[in-house]
Amino acid sequence: MRTVHVIEKAPAPVSVVGEAITILAGGDLSKPFEMHIQEGVQGGGPPLHYHPWDEAFYVVDGEVEVTVEGKVTTISSGGYVHIPGGSIHAYKNISPTAKMIGVVSDPRGGQFFAAVDQLKVPQDLPRILQIGEEYGVIFLVPKPGQSR
Repeated sequence: MRTVHVIEKAPAPVSVVGEAITILAGGDLSKPFEMHIQEGVQGGGPPLHYHPWDEAFYVVDGEVEVTVEGKVTTISSGGYVHIPGGSIHAYKNISPTAKMIGVVSDPRGGQFFAAVDQLKVPQDLPRILQIGEEYGVIFLVPKPGQSR
């Protein structure tokens, strides 16, 4: 059963490979979606990946290059993109700083972010890829020790 959720004060952000991500309304199946505030620096963002849930981004500040199924689009402040579940996608912050509101239709998004809090690339890459698979996030990068 869905219930009313009120957040009076945002929780502290987690650090996901250089991005500060505040997980709002996340963590259980009683909500139809969860929200994240994502803040990063120029060049930051995940590599190509996919997962079974839908995801959407509203750019609050800065510019973000979004790639979905091979098509690259620059989204500026005030812009929005919806990415259907299963689509191969990535984003990269192209301004000195960028801030987005992310909405996903599955609690595994926020659970993944919390699980990789404070892990670093390249030293923690094998663990990040393993955690991703555990939460349904598949990154399209060669696994350490594997060539493409």
